[in-house]
Order: sequence, then structure tokens, then C-alpha cells
Amino acid sequence: MKTYETSISIAAPREAVWRVLSDVATWPKWLPTVASVESLDGNPLVLGHRYRVRQPKLQPVTWTVTELDPDRRFSWQARTPGLQMVADHVVSGDSSGRSDVVLRFSFGGLLGPLVGAVYGSITRRYVETEAATLKQKLETSR
Repeated sequence: MKTYETSISIAAPREAVWRVLSDVATWPKWLPTVASVESLDGNPLVLGHRYRVRQPKLQPVTWTVTELDPDRRFSWQARTPGLQMVADHVVSGDSSGRSDVVLRFSFGGLLGPLVGAVYGSITRRYVETEAATLKQKLETSR
């Protein structure tokens, strides 16, 4: 599976980071890599819920929440014939009020290596932009 990953330290408590990161319906308001998010099963983020996400330069994708550890992590995946995409969002924190965030995006399936190669540059750029924008949003709102 071709994977792109970035991590960042944020001067904000884990709970505050989680509140922003897990509120996927509001991503288009502050995240330049997301044009729209349509909740197909309602809010808030719940295991099994689906979200239709539109991003600049990419086709719309329907994501299903496949793993959820509230206040700490969620993963969602999208599938089409021959392709599985997985996005993982992990937040950890310590008693100092700082948090670490890991964002990971993987392409799998028969077409995964090809799609990962074609979209690798934009995927890497989007994952890095999302982490940096999350940090900026949380640290400037304090």
C-alpha cells in the first residue's frame, strides 16, 4: 500500500484539536484542500457514517468511517473497483497542553500503486497543507 504521512506538534490540548479535526462537516470553512463535505448519514462523526468530500483538482469521493476512538483517532476509507483509499487521523497529547497529530493517506488494491503514483504529489501536498492549516487554526485561535 502506497502511504503518505505527516506529523505536526500543536500548542493546544488534545481535546481542542480533536474537536476541530473530528468536525469534518466544517472542514471547508477553514481547510483550503476541501471544497465541500456532505454528511450522508448525519453528524457528528460516528462509526459507519458516510461523507461525500469534494477537493480541488480531484473527483468527489464518498468516505465511510471505519475506525473511531473518540478524542484520539478516526479512520475512513473509500472504495471503487480495484482501489481502496484509507485516511487516518490521530491525535495524542500530554499534560503540558501540547498535542501531536499524525495524518496518513494510503492507496491500496490492484490499482493502488498506479493511482498512488499519479496522485502522489497532490496527495503529499494536501496532507502537509492539512496538518499545517490545522496547527495555524488552533494556535491562532488561542
